[in-house]
Amino acid sequence: MNPTHLPSLSDLGTPPPAYRHCQSRIGQTSWICQGTLVCRPLIRRVAGRKLIKGPYYLWTSKIKSKTVCLALSKAQYHLLAQAIINNRRLQRTLQSMQALTLKTILKKVPGVTKRK
Repeated sequence: MNPTHLPSLSDLGTPPPAYRHCQSRIGQTSWICQGTLVCRPLIRRVAGRKLIKGPYYLWTSKIKSKTVCLALSKAQYHLLAQAIINNRRLQRTLQSMQALTLKTILKKVPGVTKRK
C-alpha cells in the first residue's frame, strides 16, 4: 500500500461470511422500538379487603434525556413487545458487525509501530 494513499473501506475487500450473515439479518428485521414494557396489577384495599385491578400495561423509554411513560392497551403491549425484541436483536447484530469491522481493519491495514 502506498504510504501517501489513504485507504477506503472498499480496500478491505469482501466482507467475511459472518459479516454478510449479519447484513442479511439486518435486512430481515421488521419493526423496532426502544424501551421497556411493564405489565402490573393495581392492588387496593377497599373495606378491609384486597381488590385487584388491571393488569395495566406501560411503556417507558428515554427520549431527549427525558423519561417518557405511556399507558398501553393489551394489543399495543404485545406489538411493542415484539418490536422491542427486534430492536435488541438488531443492537446485538450491530455490535457484532462493529467488532468484525474493527478486527478486519486492525488486521489488514498497517498501523503504528510499537516501541516495546
